[in-house]
Amino acid sequence: MEPIAILLASEEIKQLKARYFQHLDFKEWAQLAQLFTTDALIDYSEHARDLIEQHGRNELKPAPAEWVFTGGVAAVAFLQPLLTTVISVHRGHDPQVQVTGPHTATGRWSLYDRLEFKDEVYHGHGYYLEDYRCVDGRWLISRLVLKRQRSVLEAKPGSRAG
Repeated sequence: MEPIAILLASEEIKQLKARYFQHLDFKEWAQLAQLFTTDALIDYSEHARDLIEQHGRNELKPAPAEWVFTGGVAAVAFLQPLLTTVISVHRGHDPQVQVTGPHTATGRWSLYDRLEFKDEVYHGHGYYLEDYRCVDGRWLISRLVLKRQRSVLEAKPGSRAG
């Protein structure tokens, strides 16, 4: 590939990831689902394991193995009821995008996310490992795996949890 084509693809993928964070935080569920290929592997299971192992949330349902999805529609169907009342802020940093061919690329993004529940605030640190595919001239996420490095769950001041 020509260097300019690689730069353009890399920038389009960065914009794709920015839309992912925006649609997630603004609860734009239909738009979020459209950012993935229909056969995309979306794996949030490590987030569930983190909540259970690091924060004692043994009551968490469904089990971590059920936090893995095929396609954006399936992932959004799961995320929407969980996050509709949660105030969330997701920040992706340090994009490492590698264009591997005219229609394929990989990426790694550092992540900080803050999820504000009724009585608690979750602060997560980790990264995304991703693959991308250009379909009909549009870059989409074809694999997304969330990895956790550290998280803190704190009670909100004045809450029953605190």
